Amino acid sequence: MPKFFFQVIDRTSPEPTEVANEFPSLDDAKREARLALAQMACDGLPEAPLNMISVELFDEDRVPIAEFRLLLEEISKKPPPLPPAGQ
Repeated sequence: MPKFFFQVIDRTSPEPTEVANEFPSLDDAKREARLALAQMACDGLPEAPLNMISVELFDEDRVPIAEFRLLLEEISKKPPPLPPAGQ
């Protein structure tokens, strides 16, 4: 079975962690990367400073194949304050 590497960035540390696994196919490795990302999200949503969690997938030669990423973005809907009258 081919070996794949996952490089994981979770909400606890901005430094990546590497994990090696063997899977019958690339599709199986991608499926597992998506599942790992979902499980990480269940443990807690991304936090500052990165506001993201990710699983990057590499082949056995450590050539990047794909990255699966969850971003959390806060979009303010509050209008900016008006300038003082007369300005």
